[in-house]
Amino acid sequence: MATTAGNLLQRTRCMYFRDTAMPCNKREPGTGCPAITGSNRTLAILGTSENCIATNPSDMNVAMTAAGGDGARAGSEGLTRRPDRRLSSPARPHPSTRDSARTGRPDNARHAPTAIAGSKQVYLKLRDRASYEFALASAAVVITVAADGDVGARCAGWRGTKPGGLPSRGRARRPDGNATHFRNAAEAALRDAKPQSENAFKIELAKRCLTHALQTAAMS
Repeated sequence: MATTAGNLLQRTRCMYFRDTAMPCNKREPGTGCPAITGSNRTLAILGTSENCIATNPSDMNVAMTAAGGDGARAGSEGLTRRPDRRLSSPARPHPSTRDSARTGRPDNARHAPTAIAGSKQVYLKLRDRASYEFALASAAVVITVAADGDVGARCAGWRGTKPGGLPSRGRARRPDGNATHFRNAAEAALRDAKPQSENAFKIELAKRCLTHALQTAAMS
């Protein structure tokens, strides 16, 4: 339980947030974001702002987003679901703002839905080395394949400032021996990516990650 809660509740952060000798808008509003001009190879390319480009490191939240998990509040009266709520907030309007500051009572649980009958699920995580804990890019996909070959897909990826990055949903024809349709879906998912000085490679990496995860699920 501790491992699950710890993974879900990880804060969006970077090395500058953890280093109290450095300025950080997330830790001290208005002090600046040294990551933008500094070491940003592993940081976010989606959901960023001029105030913060930190990445959310949770693997489980990516999978939960693709599966359609909801935020929830566990209390004396049981579990209260809060549809479409996430356990962390994105960088805007300001990186120091968290869901709990806006709502008073933060979610402290996550509701995992029952798997869709006949669906296929894949989680793909890409790292510099297998021993590394955090991903450079990841993709969680849940797809259903109809008898006529239509593929219904729900996807999420780890490449942004909030858990799951920007989910991509839609339908496509199942490819015959190639990943053209899935690549098009990946292109759309990364359309708003804004790389920094050291992480432009993550755009192509994320596209390939999502494309491969979709193709793997469709062909399994």
